[in-house]
Amino acid sequence: MQLAFTILLLLFSFQLSFSQDHPDGPFKDYYDSGELKVEGQYKNEKQIGNWKSYHKNGQISSEYSYDDGMRDKEYISYYKDGSVKRKVEKSGDFYVRRSYYESGNLKTQSLIENGYYKEYLENGALIIEANYKTNELDGEWKRYYENGNIEWVVTYTDGYRSGGYKHFFENGNLKLEGENKFDKKNGEEKRYDENNNLEWKGYYSNNKFAKSWVKYNTKGKKIEKVKVKNDSTVLNLDKIKVPDGVIEKVPVFPGCGIVYGNRARKACMSSAVSKFIAKKFNTDIAADLDLIGRQRIIVVFKIDKIGDVTQIKAKAPHPALNEEAIRIISLLPRVIPGYQKQKPVIIPFSIPIVFQVVE
Repeated sequence: MQLAFTILLLLFSFQLSFSQDHPDGPFKDYYDSGELKVEGQYKNEKQIGNWKSYHKNGQISSEYSYDDGMRDKEYISYYKDGSVKRKVEKSGDFYVRRSYYESGNLKTQSLIENGYYKEYLENGALIIEANYKTNELDGEWKRYYENGNIEWVVTYTDGYRSGGYKHFFENGNLKLEGENKFDKKNGEEKRYDENNNLEWKGYYSNNKFAKSWVKYNTKGKKIEKVKVKNDSTVLNLDKIKVPDGVIEKVPVFPGCGIVYGNRARKACMSSAVSKFIAKKFNTDIAADLDLIGRQRIIVVFKIDKIGDVTQIKAKAPHPALNEEAIRIISLLPRVIPGYQKQKPVIIPFSIPIVFQVVE
């Protein structure tokens, strides 16, 4: 008996769905305490039509729909008091996503996948403005003071900081400017006082002070030069961190830190995990099972806030394959966890493993 073995691409999702067989017709799921949690409809074992989810207090938490098992882009979710939390609506040829404060005031507004993104304070003041391309930050990301003046301008390419950055005083004058390469400060940086006089000029390498830094007086004359060794502090000069506007960051598998942007890191992790499974999977197991032809195992798991794999589940045509899939996934190394708004979060994953048993 021969085993032709293939690992399909890792499927990344912020929402976990572990497929199960469902009879056609109405479907309802309940909280452990008995309250209705979800209701909808199945046809040909696929979700169809309108679905609703509920808070424990009975208030609708979200409304959405499916077409032949595929979830539609339009949806609406609610706070526990019934006020709208977020929604996606079609506008012409585009889908617009909006989120709201509990007061009802607009919090964010953006186009799905490609286009603008805007974020507001609860008083209505614009605080963030950016542009996305295939779900990755691209071009200038801007953050504003509450008075409307720009605080930061940071250039992005393919979802990571690449290009110039500028930081401004609240009065609108330039505070510093420099260059990012590969998501870190690399190159010359200039710093100014509130009257727009050049104070310092120096260099960074991989976010560290490098080469030499020169201090100037208000007349533009050089008054001091410091050579930097081992990233030592330059005359108590603070490192000013360039803000990162990426809202969600995927987990980073060991060795994938050398690529940048969510899309590239997802691809890197997919490849690394696929190779790991192919190497560790016990291919001799097929010889002990009465299986013929194409076999498919679906494995789901979560990566927790410290980067460990947890809550592993598997669905396979034989219990022994379940056990083997769970064993392998439990061996995955610790990764850098996923982040949302600079805080670590739990991220769910799904992996289909497919192999062919040939007699």
